[in-house]
Amino acid sequence: MTSLAAETTASMHTIFSLAGEAFKGAETLSSLNLQTLKTLMAESEESSRLAGSTGSPLELMKLQAAMLQAAPVKALAYGRQVQEVFATFDAARRAAYEESVASAQAKLLAAVSSFFGNTPNSEKIVALTQTALDTSNKAYKRMNEASKQLSETVAANVTKASETAAQASSPALAQIEA
Repeated sequence: MTSLAAETTASMHTIFSLAGEAFKGAETLSSLNLQTLKTLMAESEESSRLAGSTGSPLELMKLQAAMLQAAPVKALAYGRQVQEVFATFDAARRAAYEESVASAQAKLLAAVSSFFGNTPNSEKIVALTQTALDTSNKAYKRMNEASKQLSETVAANVTKASETAAQASSPALAQIEA
């Protein structure tokens, strides 16, 4: 019974630890969103003030073009910060999952070894079980690596798209200034 109590305690610790990480991430994300809104309001106020003080439509167009040019860079920075929040939680979740799986696999192997301990060729059954667990672990690692690569590719594509948008707006700004 103490083994069950220890497993339950460990599971509850893992759940509460992950919940704590999730709340920390939500808190960080909320703080980031509030700061972003605060910055946007301040920039809008400044833009309105500058727009009201422009002397000509050309100056107003230059001001708007400059704001539009900065938007993709700001969006990219915000996206990176959000991605960091999720990456931190995902790393904690993966670590907890891997620890839980390793523990469960060790217990399964011990149970198979104990159950078949006195039968002929028991070492073959234990070896077969170990091979199945190893294969499962390798499949999980490959899937995990593919998932990480996909996330990195998406992040790189978003970065490239934002940089391209910022670069594309530069000629428009130069044309307005001319």
